[in-house]
Amino acid sequence: MKQKLIIISILVAGINAIMGCKEFVDVDPPKTEILTSEAFLQDKSATSAVLGIYANMVNDNNFIYSGITIYSGVAADEFASAQDAEGLQFEKNQILPTSSIINSMWTGAYKNLAQINTCIAGLQASSTLTPAVKAQLLGEAKFCRAYTNFYLVNLFGNIPLVTGLDYKQNAVITQSSSADVYKAIIADLLDAQSQLSNTYPTSGKVRPNKFAATALLARAYLYVNDYANAEIQASAVIAPGTYGPLPALNSTFLKGSAETIWQLLPLSNYSATQEGYIFLRQATTGGGYYFTSDLLNSFETGDNRKTAWIGTATVSGVTYNYPLKYKDVGQYLPATVNENYIMLRLSEQYLIRAEARAQQGNLTNALSDINVIRSRAGLANFNTSDKATLLSAIANENRHEFFAEWGHRWLDLKRTGTVNAVLSAKKPTWKPTAALFPIPQSEITVNKSLVQNPGY
Repeated sequence: MKQKLIIISILVAGINAIMGCKEFVDVDPPKTEILTSEAFLQDKSATSAVLGIYANMVNDNNFIYSGITIYSGVAADEFASAQDAEGLQFEKNQILPTSSIINSMWTGAYKNLAQINTCIAGLQASSTLTPAVKAQLLGEAKFCRAYTNFYLVNLFGNIPLVTGLDYKQNAVITQSSSADVYKAIIADLLDAQSQLSNTYPTSGKVRPNKFAATALLARAYLYVNDYANAEIQASAVIAPGTYGPLPALNSTFLKGSAETIWQLLPLSNYSATQEGYIFLRQATTGGGYYFTSDLLNSFETGDNRKTAWIGTATVSGVTYNYPLKYKDVGQYLPATVNENYIMLRLSEQYLIRAEARAQQGNLTNALSDINVIRSRAGLANFNTSDKATLLSAIANENRHEFFAEWGHRWLDLKRTGTVNAVLSAKKPTWKPTAALFPIPQSEITVNKSLVQNPGY
């Protein structure tokens, strides 16, 4: 019965995605009463089930749906919190294991994984699907599992690596090491890479293709310090010329952007991203989450990203600076959708390759890559013959290219081993153990096999 309820919820989510978004109109919605054993017998119903994954990722309030961007930014040095009591826990890096935000992040991610694993199991067991469709859908599901586990391991450290459907086993599952989680992420992405096609299965880049899997694989290799493979995978995205050239700054986050590798549709009943909705509305009321002076003062003179991607508003005599990457506050449908959630974009591949090349001593080509990003920002070419200086410059480009975007700054500080030096100088309440979020206390209470992260 639990399996039936899971698959029905997936199918319903898929139907909502299809009905609300023209990019999915070529897939007919199945009947919601289809049982698990029947959901993966036909191409259309199986496709609908996988589409439900994306719908649930966007609906997931604090994991994908703005939460990672906001709370990782607050935990780092991007955002300050004016009003939210729980947000202040993140700003001071004193998060309670009972935090509703932490609980929502964790449970939302594992709900996504349950749906993904149900799809993978159903697809693998099916003998009636068209082989090309089956391969594409398996690739999409494994890509989504890798994407979800990537953020889980980076936010929480050692995590339960859930790949099966036995709820009794999952209820008492132990945590896997971060190294083992990364091995699983890379294995899923290699599978996805071999199963996905170069072209997108539907319009709008809203379902991943082989290049999306390759882009995330390049990131995963960078995070485990496998610089040779990170360079190879980033080059495989850049070299064909499928994406780019990099568009103007104000066009970067439009849904038709030439640098977008993978994007998610907004909520089925709304025309804009949650980032646009939250940040543009708070600009008229003040408070909420706003940029720190530390970030604002870190930009080079003449960096056009500061003016194109940061807005300013004065409310009751107080000036707030807020993200302006997404410029559409949106409205309820029917309305024109101008912006989707940009999940992966080409500029990251240039910076991944720059860092990977610099780490391998190839400074000349690393400089070429970093200067592609600087040129779009209106900055002069950077030049140095010193590896450490170049790596520092790449870190700065990452900070200014990806601020307020999927936790890049928070994750970069941790993976490069600089989080303690950087944040201890800026936050009197910082402690080294704050680099990992706490495991939700409610999960530890239910599953005695889970071990709380140090410091909580």
